[in-house]
Parts: sequence; C-alpha cells; structure tokens
Amino acid sequence: METIAQVIALGLLLWLTYSFVSTLLPFAPFRTRLSALASFGATLICCVAFGLVQAAPTTDAPQARQDPARTTPAPAPGKDEAIIKASALGSASIPAACGDGGLAIGDVVAVTGRHELRISADQGAARIKNEKASRILKSPKYHVIDNSTQVRRTCVQGDWTKIRITSPGWLTEVSGWAPSAALRVIERTETGQQLFTEPDFYWDKDTTTYKPQIITAVNRIAAENRKCTPVDPGSVAKSPSRSTPGDPVFFVTCGMGVDAFNVWFRPGDADGDASFTAKAPLDRTAAAESCERAAHAAATHPSTVSFSRLWDLAYLPHASGRARIVSSFTAQNGFNLKLKYRISCLFDGPTLIETQISEHT
Repeated sequence: METIAQVIALGLLLWLTYSFVSTLLPFAPFRTRLSALASFGATLICCVAFGLVQAAPTTDAPQARQDPARTTPAPAPGKDEAIIKASALGSASIPAACGDGGLAIGDVVAVTGRHELRISADQGAARIKNEKASRILKSPKYHVIDNSTQVRRTCVQGDWTKIRITSPGWLTEVSGWAPSAALRVIERTETGQQLFTEPDFYWDKDTTTYKPQIITAVNRIAAENRKCTPVDPGSVAKSPSRSTPGDPVFFVTCGMGVDAFNVWFRPGDADGDASFTAKAPLDRTAAAESCERAAHAAATHPSTVSFSRLWDLAYLPHASGRARIVSSFTAQNGFNLKLKYRISCLFDGPTLIETQISEHT
C-alpha cells in the first residue's frame, strides 16, 4: 500500500508542476493559460487532500487501552531471539544416542599406548583380525591402534568406545572397540594446528634425554613448514649419518608415500634462530641451465656439448624443496668421437648437490 501511495503522490506533483509551467506557456492539452491555471488549482487541492488522508491514523484495528496500574514490563529487546538462537546453536553439538546408553560423539581423537581392537565392549571379546597381514605373514595378526593412529569416536559407552580409524589413510575402513582411557583429545593451537605432546612420540635411549627440545622442534616444524603435512611425530629418531659425539642430529618425517621427506634439527634449534620454512624447489628453467653447465664442466671438449632441453628433458620437483633434472647431451670424447650421454642433476633448493653422468645405451 505504501508503494501505491508513493506513486500517486509522485503523479500529482508532476502534474502540478506541468500545470504551473503551462500557465506561462500553454502546452498540450491546455489551449489557454486560464485552463492551465484551473488545472493547477484543482491539482493543488487534490495534493492537500491526499496529504491529509495519509497523515490520518489507521482505524482498521482498535487500539487496546492500557491500565497504568496493570502494565507488565516488556522483555528486553532481542532477549527471546537470543535464547532461541543459542538453543539452535547448541542443538547442533548435542551428540546422538547410540548402543546401550552411549553417545555418538563423532570427534577425532589421539591414542595413548598400544591396544588391540575388539568386536564388542569387553576385554574378553574377540580381537579383530587383520586379514591382509595374516595372509602375507601366514600367521594370525590383529588390528591395533597406537600413538601413530588417529580415530573417530563413533559410540562412547562408559569404559569402552567404538572407534573408526581415520589415520593412517589405508586403515580407514577398520573399526572396533577400544578402552576409553586409551583415547585423548587432540590439543590444538589458536589457529587450529595440532599441538604434539609427549604421548604422540616414541621415545628411545637416544631421544628420551631431549624430550622438551624434540617436542618444541617438531611443533615448530609443523607450524612453519607448510609442506610438512602430515607430520609423523612417531618417526622422530637420531640420524646416524649426521650426528657426531656431543652433537646429536634428529629428524622427523613429513608427508606420505613418494611425497615423504625428512626435516633434520638439533636440540638447540628448538628455541634458537633456525628456520624451518619450506624450501622452494629450483624452477625448471634455472635447473636445466645449471645442469647444462654441469655437462659442460664434465666434458673433455666442453665446446662440443649439445644439451637437450626439449625431447629428453624431465623435471621432477619435490615437496622437500629438492628438484631433479634428467636429460641427455652429446659431446666429443678424447678420441674425437661424438657420443651421447645421460645426465641427472639433483638440487636442494638452488644448490646442485649431486650430478650423475653415464654413456647413453
């Protein structure tokens, strides 16, 4: 209704303006200034009458008379709405019922210790057999969870919880019952990054001495190295090749499968200035140029080197920050014979760390 009234008011104002202008210079449909003046007066009266109608209070619904002595204070604005919203928000986090008086929590938690999965909520229940491992090893093997595992709580019933493995990925179809005491909430930082704690690690005689430094270093690596995902805290070990007496070097494994790589650190790096930011692999063009220079440097007659940058060239970057170039080149040997060679160049960031050359067969 308000829109219709606005349209009528606008029409009256436009016609009032047009009539007024026509009193000075008559326009159609007015033939004389007098007829335009008459229209202007009539339209002005209509405008005044329409304004009075719009200003009058509506009488469609009778207004209730309020008794000041019986006035009930109105609730604070938005109070009821806030209660409804809070209830709706909370209902989403209320777990459903499951099993015999249990709750389907549904969250992902970590595991403390090593535990075999059972087919029901009872320590005497049958263990869940790992069929694949049993076939390969030709002896009975059973599914277990430990601190390298993350699980989803599908039904919590007192001392026992039914879980489904979420990590590692190849075991996500495995589910069973485990002691509730073996499960713990995963601690996280304000940004949602998992915070690794002592139960997440395997400790041995080499690592136990440096527990605080190792825990701090691994959490720093997880936070600073965006390519180090997932982090396997259970893989932390002392490096036999990089450690020296009085100067131990440790490593933690990041990623999975062909994308797995190690990040090395010393105990002093935990609170030191060391940066664990991910290295960027050398790009294809720069790596090819560097590998070509390596081919020239290795050739008996460098000026005869013809390096393939197209058909035989392969470039393989890695999440660790390393990159490999494999290609071929031709060059004359000491007998001035033109031979073809294969070359492999390995880079760690921008640094060429390994070159292998063999005669092409």
